[in-house]
Amino acid sequence: MHPFLDVATPLALKAAERLTALRYTTLVKERKEDHSLVTNADHEADKILRDGLRAAFPDHAILTEESGLEGSPKSQYVWIIDPLDGTKSYARGTTGFSVMVGLIKEGKPFLGIVADPAEGHLYEAVKGLGARYTFASRKETLQVSTRSDLSTMPVVTSTGFPDKYSAALKPLLPGTWLEPINSVGIKVGMIVRQRADIYLTHHGIHYWDSCAPLVILEEAGGKMMYGNGDPLVYALDGIYNHPGRIVATNNQNHADVLAQISKGMP
Repeated sequence: MHPFLDVATPLALKAAERLTALRYTTLVKERKEDHSLVTNADHEADKILRDGLRAAFPDHAILTEESGLEGSPKSQYVWIIDPLDGTKSYARGTTGFSVMVGLIKEGKPFLGIVADPAEGHLYEAVKGLGARYTFASRKETLQVSTRSDLSTMPVVTSTGFPDKYSAALKPLLPGTWLEPINSVGIKVGMIVRQRADIYLTHHGIHYWDSCAPLVILEEAGGKMMYGNGDPLVYALDGIYNHPGRIVATNNQNHADVLAQISKGMP
């Protein structure tokens, strides 16, 4: 699809392979300043990705969850990486974690890769070139569903989604509510594989959580934005956070989905 993918996809798969191997060892667990969990697996995957991208693209900047920004924030290309999205699930030995490699070009999401080591799914996309899915050596083009009736549109959230919000929203979004699962990349993967049509958060997420999934979703025909309808922006100002709830859909009846979420989560 693109020469950048020729470099970045093997690195994402290498990091995913290392995560798989480390699951069968004793993990070194720590808490970061924000009290979120980090393990030696996060750091090892981070190093694989940073070292590989730095060697291949020395003029590009790299922003990762674990290492921050390397290079100039004014670079034309900035890689935005979560080496292990869903660390809690990974540490528990459950599904719901992924390797996510995104790239912004001149401040706009341009490329995305999500590798799901637990279930073997690989998603790739480049702006304007579509989205591709690989599973068990089979490749296919991704396209979101055309379901538009809210009663037929499955909803997926993270495991920490508050009960008070789900109780308020289920009558407004009456489609099937799927089992909650961690990792933005995993949930967006469910949308582009037509298993779900709506994903929402109750809080902001970081750039490394959104960049890769956003490109994959948009190239498959979907949308990801703030709950008020504003687009996500990627200002490299040291904050690296989208401050507000995020909604992703299959872009069918999107405005009504946003309206119902606003009613249930005022």
